[in-house]
Amino acid sequence: MDPPDFWGQLGAAEHEALIAVARRRIFPADSVLCTEGEPTTHVFVLLSGWVKCVTVTLDGRGILEALRGEGDVIGEIAGQVTGYRTATVQAAGAVDALMAGTRQFGDFLDAHQAAARAYRRYIAERHRAANELQRAHALQSGAQRLACLLLDLDELRARAEGGAASAPPSLSQEELASLIGGSRSTVTRALHDWRSRGIIGTSPRQNEILDRARLHRIAGRAKPTPLSLCGNPVIAPDAPHE
Repeated sequence: MDPPDFWGQLGAAEHEALIAVARRRIFPADSVLCTEGEPTTHVFVLLSGWVKCVTVTLDGRGILEALRGEGDVIGEIAGQVTGYRTATVQAAGAVDALMAGTRQFGDFLDAHQAAARAYRRYIAERHRAANELQRAHALQSGAQRLACLLLDLDELRARAEGGAASAPPSLSQEELASLIGGSRSTVTRALHDWRSRGIIGTSPRQNEILDRARLHRIAGRAKPTPLSLCGNPVIAPDAPHE
């Protein structure tokens, strides 16, 4: 069973009610939805497409903290906790999203019990995923976490080919390293090793899995696990509150 996304759990009545208090907007590829450090005034509900949540280190390096995709909510926690964006959110390809004021979004949840329950399930899954990732960091090597990430990305692309959703963006080695909480050298070594053994094939910013069974064994998975999109295990670490 797939983990719940917020928008996908809502019924037609909740969709209409949220659309009524929000503004729909198409963000072109590479455009910025919100910037780290600015006041949190709006919540974004992603209807299609993917975004990258990026933070900047003291020395000016950008760190990819998470990917978020269709059905996810961005900015709601920061609005309640810090009041300021704790990450820059950038469109990875065209993104279709609803923008609702933080107060309007809260009022919407208060007025619609089914939506409030869906939101609680969604947030609970994100917390579960963050805890799962922390456990993976303690028990798995960087190569194992990378194998898990590649398997999840591959499954997402397979779903996109079937028309179920949009494909996740291609990622650089630096971005892969950020998502698994490892170094670029770890990613480079693992990819080189797996390529030489015929487990993967590579092209610029793309890794094709040639031997899925062997990669599952490397990842420590006896069999494929249910996917958790974007706020969840491998795809999204314990991301900042956007």
